[in-house]
Amino acid sequence: MSELNKFINIREYFSKKLEPSVINTEKSSWDFFINSNPETQTEYEKAENKMYSLYKDETTYNKFKEIDKDKLPSHEAKQLKDLIRAFDEELNTGEVKKALRKKEADIGQKYNTYIPTIDGKEVTKVEITKILQTETNPDIRKKAYEAKVKGGDLIANDLIELVKMRNEYAKTKGYDNYFDYMIREEYDVEPEFLDKLIDDVYSKAKAKIKVIQEKRQKELKKEFGINKLEAYHYGLLLDSNPEKGVNEILKNKNIENISKQTYLGMGYDIDKLQEEGKLTLDLYPRKNKNTHGFCFGIEAGKDSRILANLTNNVQSLDTLNHELGHCVYDLWLSTELPFVDRHPSSSAVTEAVAMMMGDIMKKEDILKEIVPEELLQKFKESHKDDEANFVSRSLQIIDFERELYKNPNQNPAELWANIKKKYLNRDEKPDNEWATIPHYLTHPGYYQNYFRATLMKAQIYNHLHEKLGNITENKITAEYMNKNIFSKGASIEEYDLIKQLTGKDFGVEDFVKGL
Repeated sequence: MSELNKFINIREYFSKKLEPSVINTEKSSWDFFINSNPETQTEYEKAENKMYSLYKDETTYNKFKEIDKDKLPSHEAKQLKDLIRAFDEELNTGEVKKALRKKEADIGQKYNTYIPTIDGKEVTKVEITKILQTETNPDIRKKAYEAKVKGGDLIANDLIELVKMRNEYAKTKGYDNYFDYMIREEYDVEPEFLDKLIDDVYSKAKAKIKVIQEKRQKELKKEFGINKLEAYHYGLLLDSNPEKGVNEILKNKNIENISKQTYLGMGYDIDKLQEEGKLTLDLYPRKNKNTHGFCFGIEAGKDSRILANLTNNVQSLDTLNHELGHCVYDLWLSTELPFVDRHPSSSAVTEAVAMMMGDIMKKEDILKEIVPEELLQKFKESHKDDEANFVSRSLQIIDFERELYKNPNQNPAELWANIKKKYLNRDEKPDNEWATIPHYLTHPGYYQNYFRATLMKAQIYNHLHEKLGNITENKITAEYMNKNIFSKGASIEEYDLIKQLTGKDFGVEDFVKGL
């Protein structure tokens, strides 16, 4: 028997045990995120531990280790490497990983059950966002911002402890810190490559970014009649910002319907997917529910779910379009693929698709029936500013996380303030706003995927638009994306997929040109 056939036989034997356990863990995760309490946390932890215990099968582990990876095709060699790593982690450091998962879940429950208050009145985090977008009274804005940051205060020390625990784990795997371990081992990104990409993009975009930042700060100082801005002054949508006008229109519209019509225009019937039980939407805030937006790919091709906390505004439409982008990717993964390939090509690629769909309201005409033409044009033109702002914000988040893992004993609030000054040109008092970034808890090392996805989405969208025209006005779009992106799953590496789809290597040119 060839090495390839031997590997496939062992892989499929293990996958038959792994698949139902992964699905159960995803369902338990969903239950915990939509209703965080001690019971759902316990069930989630039990499901996770049961799934990870499968990697403690030394017999199967030894069979994988006996395979000569040099006699396998490159893709199967990568599968083998990933499987061996997963077994090694559980067999040799399983109790440490279990403790990390427990710590993460404990912090998650503490943060998810935090209820902000303003003047003794309970408010949702969605309401805080609305205040920071619309309220012109500085005292009220300050209270809203402080209520938000108190959620960070609640878990900041726990997060630092988790960072230190993660670093200790990374050292057992030969890494100096957990950030480098995650981006290399989990996301297959070389730290040197990421550094080069960041430098390349930032050097080409920083002039545009600086102009936008200084213009924005000048407008805010004038609005509030002050010479020094504080953190709570930011986020206000000024009259000059077209998003304010679009929000006024959207507040009386049904965000769900707009998003569903957008996807229907591409050939995706969201209502039908819900009726078939393939898609579940939990879209509005309530007590004990996670306050962010996530897509849960429960079972490839069969079950995908969205948790969100919507209100009727631009941000919520972006969120729903974004998360539905993840969902259609998950639901059109080919079930004919081996189980280990039934997920997107990479985290960056699925984020690229989702972010492209979040952008679509500013790239195409999905709002033309409800937004006046002049306002819509200004709104669409603001996309360039969004991209520049997103790059600077992404670099702030990535750089902070990288530096925190290098030295978790430094003052994180001061580090956050210093990095904010570097990338956002904002000189503010140190606080624990950093601890409100959900990815630091649940997806360490992940944010660089958004950064790389920003570059990918420009390249993917330009190709699709050249091929299909406005993708939300061509029902062939679904068929084209399903065939050329989604159905392939992880059977093709991310940069190979980009080249195969667009006909050129992954690069920064499309993004920079868009600015």
